[in-house]
Amino acid sequence: MSLDKIAIVSEDISPPLDEGFKKATAEIAAAIAARRPATVFASGRGGVPFEVEDLPTNKLLIGGGFSRALKRLECDAVLYIPRTSATAMSMARARAIGVQSGGKPVVVLSLQRRRFSALAGGLISLMRPGLVLVLSAESRAIMERAGIRARRVPLGVDTGRFRPAAPGEKERLREEYGLGRGRIALHIGHVSARRNLELLKTLPLDGTRLAVVTSTSTTPDPAVREWLGRESVTVIDRFIRNIEEVYRLADCYVFPTVDVKGAIEIPLSVLEAMATDLPVVTTAFGGIPDLFSERDGLFISTGEADFREKFRRAMALERSSTRRLVEELSWDNAAREILTAMDEEIG
Repeated sequence: MSLDKIAIVSEDISPPLDEGFKKATAEIAAAIAARRPATVFASGRGGVPFEVEDLPTNKLLIGGGFSRALKRLECDAVLYIPRTSATAMSMARARAIGVQSGGKPVVVLSLQRRRFSALAGGLISLMRPGLVLVLSAESRAIMERAGIRARRVPLGVDTGRFRPAAPGEKERLREEYGLGRGRIALHIGHVSARRNLELLKTLPLDGTRLAVVTSTSTTPDPAVREWLGRESVTVIDRFIRNIEEVYRLADCYVFPTVDVKGAIEIPLSVLEAMATDLPVVTTAFGGIPDLFSERDGLFISTGEADFREKFRRAMALERSSTRRLVEELSWDNAAREILTAMDEEIG
């Protein structure tokens, strides 16, 4: 049965949208709202193409105004996208949201992998979330081992916005961003020890410039930021509204992260680099191996030595065809799969 009206709840979609959780949440909410009537509740607002209703700022998201708004909405289900993903506290919030909605089913979309102790898994199972949507086969297995119903769904990428560079555009953008001539390997994201950025200083650069664009939505790790400067890495630490331009000036994208808390399980920067048709060297992170096999300029490493060797091979490519691998991964398709899972499991 189709769920005709959806409420979407998430703690933060405030600008700037230069971090995976906020970007994915905003894109999913917009794509769902384009398909069905949907009302979005969040504590952050602005920078999104839809109206946002206020969300309580306390830890359990409990508030009279929020409860009344949910009941007036008369939604068929709630999609909750917690910033902390599927933790016991997130499940407690989901339970509180369900009570405040008048008993409507609540579906949790978990953007990061979470492992549970026996105690936490038992508590989560007792809270009986209606359904947990995850981004990898491993996350689905973790949920099901805890007795939680789960489905795997994809994320998306805007292939109109993220496209290959036109003739002469790469050189023009390098001058515009002050990067000059020569080849460029790029990484975009948090300046955090969890991103494993130290692996980048072991790459066989052979004259290639390494550029890192930081997220302004998070506080940089001082030690990581210090060695980036010491290693003569070009660091761009201001908000770049047209981030798609930075991908177009690069020759290769690198994603060295292994810590499950270092990124959402389908890193949007990897999808965006692929949509730009860049060679991409990545770890076998999260849902990447579930979506892709290694081909057409996409290299998935099995360890640090393998990462370095695959970086060398990527930089030697005359051309790549990674864009063809993400052409079906639109945000509209992601919304369709999320809604289909909700319809089939709780509708």
